[in-house]
Amino acid sequence: DKQSVRDRLQTTANLEFYEIYDNAQNGIAGLLVQTEPLLSVALYGAEETKVENTVDSAAVDSSDSTAVDPSDSTAVEDELLSATEGEDDLLETAEEDSASIADMSDEERRRKYPISSLMQLSFQYDEQGQISGYQQGSIVGYANIKDTATINQRVNHPLIRQGLPQDLVFMWDAKEMEDKNGLPVGLIYLHAIKVPSGGPMVSGKDIDYASLDDSQIGQFGVRMVMNDLGASKWEDMTRANLDKQVAITMDNLVFSAPVVNDVMSTSSSITGRFTMAEATDLAGLLNAGALPAPVKIVDESVVGPSLGADNINSGMASFGFALLIVLIYMVFYYNKAGLVADAALVINIFLLIGALASLKAILTLPGIAGIVLTIGMSVDANVLIFERIREELRHGKGLKAAINDGYSKALSAILDANVTTLLTGIVLVVFGTGPIKGFATTLIIGIFTSFFAAVVITRLIISAFVEKDKKISFSTKMTKNWFTKSNIQFVKKRKLFYIISSVVVALGLVSLISRGLDYGVDFEGGRQYKVVFEDQEANYEAIRSNLKTQFEGNEPGVKMVDNPYTALITTKYKMVQEADDSSMTEVNNQVEALLKAGIAEFGEYEITESKMIAPTISADLKKNSFYAIGFSLLIIFLYILFRFRKWQFGLGALIAMAHDVVIVLSLFSICYGWIGFSLEVDQAFIAAILTVVGYSINDTVVVFDRIREYLLEHPKRDTKETINTALNSTLGRTINTSLSTFIVLLVIFLFGGDAIKGFVFALMIGIVVGTYSSLFIATPLVIDLAKKNPIKIDSKNPEKGSEKS
Repeated sequence: DKQSVRDRLQTTANLEFYEIYDNAQNGIAGLLVQTEPLLSVALYGAEETKVENTVDSAAVDSSDSTAVDPSDSTAVEDELLSATEGEDDLLETAEEDSASIADMSDEERRRKYPISSLMQLSFQYDEQGQISGYQQGSIVGYANIKDTATINQRVNHPLIRQGLPQDLVFMWDAKEMEDKNGLPVGLIYLHAIKVPSGGPMVSGKDIDYASLDDSQIGQFGVRMVMNDLGASKWEDMTRANLDKQVAITMDNLVFSAPVVNDVMSTSSSITGRFTMAEATDLAGLLNAGALPAPVKIVDESVVGPSLGADNINSGMASFGFALLIVLIYMVFYYNKAGLVADAALVINIFLLIGALASLKAILTLPGIAGIVLTIGMSVDANVLIFERIREELRHGKGLKAAINDGYSKALSAILDANVTTLLTGIVLVVFGTGPIKGFATTLIIGIFTSFFAAVVITRLIISAFVEKDKKISFSTKMTKNWFTKSNIQFVKKRKLFYIISSVVVALGLVSLISRGLDYGVDFEGGRQYKVVFEDQEANYEAIRSNLKTQFEGNEPGVKMVDNPYTALITTKYKMVQEADDSSMTEVNNQVEALLKAGIAEFGEYEITESKMIAPTISADLKKNSFYAIGFSLLIIFLYILFRFRKWQFGLGALIAMAHDVVIVLSLFSICYGWIGFSLEVDQAFIAAILTVVGYSINDTVVVFDRIREYLLEHPKRDTKETINTALNSTLGRTINTSLSTFIVLLVIFLFGGDAIKGFVFALMIGIVVGTYSSLFIATPLVIDLAKKNPIKIDSKNPEKGSEKS
């Protein structure tokens, strides 16, 4: 029920208690009748009572030459006097007017009686049907719901207001009138409420809590319990209004206007012909508290449950299969230690999902991105530790010593990688919005759970094995010497890789400038509908042509997604006007009706997903995205500068990250439109880019950490040779981490839902490019940026670099 959701979200829940103007005592209905002739003159002119031409009764035509200028006080008084001359008794005037109405046409009646022709005012009638007085209570009259906007304009017109009390505010009832069977009849009451300049004496702030009141048989209400201050104020208000009505209002609607029979303080009930669901909702709104301002919906999405179920089922199945492959691979490569790593990885996932569940987080694509990155980091930490232990064993150390040294030496790299990612996550939480914040929240939780699982849990399990003299091995016969003799000339051939990267980046920039990107409604604003045809394949060109006609020449985007039966339709029709339009719901319904009219001839269909984002949120999203990513890069640079004491390390890492992002963007620009699945740049794509940045910096920092260690151990060796040796020593860790993460993504890409293919495609590119850049771009750049003063590490202070050759 989209309308119900919109109504509840846009309710500010400002509950307020007011005194009322009694219609019988104050004659509010009579005052409206008394000043009504003046409004008729202002709207339609003094001499015209019959229809000469078509006039919109809901608006004042300022171009009408016969209308009286409200600013001309003399003319206004003359017209009012002429219209009411000789009418000493107001009730007699109302009676005569009501008698004459029967002889008028509808248009004449609307012109002469601009208020009473639209609403039934609250007069009392005698047995002969003649007006005999005013009805008691706050109700001034009732009207058709469709006329309420016009009546609001007219009863609040300055010419009408001058004859009414200044603190009188007209408010409509919260619920339309019902017949004897409890069915709505399309009519609604108008109340006269006394609203003092200082605000309500009692408000929602004075309520401690609210709950459903079902104490009256067959009726439901809301029971309110006041706080101490509220109880005192409520007692004063009810004492002052004994045997009188008080109005209980929320968002300028009257929910109840009961007569005060007793002085009340702590507990009271709101009754107002509520259903159980309505009373429960109202209690929930009151408990949630008032919003400081009305809400305008700028981002609205509807996803059908069948679509959600399809994506969940395929996504979970593919994720489980991918995880199984990673678990098997870890055992294949690290033997029994791989089983320990598997246990830690499974525990990490349970901890992460448990934390998200306790926070009642909603799992979306950005959240999935955070989970994938967390798995990668968890595997990475275990691989770092196990590779270190294998190195120590190859150097001839005993098992216990190798394990102790392996954990000790790997800890520095693990901490650096996690801290840089954590700082990025914190920045994104503070400055990001929407998908950025969702991604960052999952990532931050994942950092702590993965560190705990990889460092603490594996250490406890492995230590328990060793203490009990049980054998635990860190490699199989096949994998024992893998990557131990690699001697790739990373440094020597760096210019070749510079050229390769430059060519790819240049081609990508050309495509970005010429073709651009396939921006979704998240960035440009608009409406998007996913339509599934049941009986025949979608005719995309014909659909586009029909909808262009329906949308007054505004051509929509129509493309295939998932399968030939499914069309993704995007339009910006009426988005500019609608951005400043308070009737958002009406415009949405109009566009959806035009959409249905345009696709009706193509057979049975179902709209499984719809989305609307106003241009304002698109601009905010772009701005906040740039700020969040830019500031996180600055934080990373400063941390690397602090840890490695060399600006070359920080700048090399930033250039490598920029290189990775540009390549991902370039491939999306080059491939969209012909690759067979959507490569739309939307909110989920931002999460993918952030994942690429996080993975790239994680990988780069690990490599830098090993370079620093080797420079410290071999201070007299040639710097380039030392760095090249360090890069080769990390090759096993780099390939194992990247491969395991890539396997997860590849399986999800192949067997997961079509809706996430573009998102996973971006992550896959990022993993490959991030691994490449950490080895072939970031580190070689550090060497070239420090040509004049080759990098050396001070052995007395490992974290402080020396500028001396």
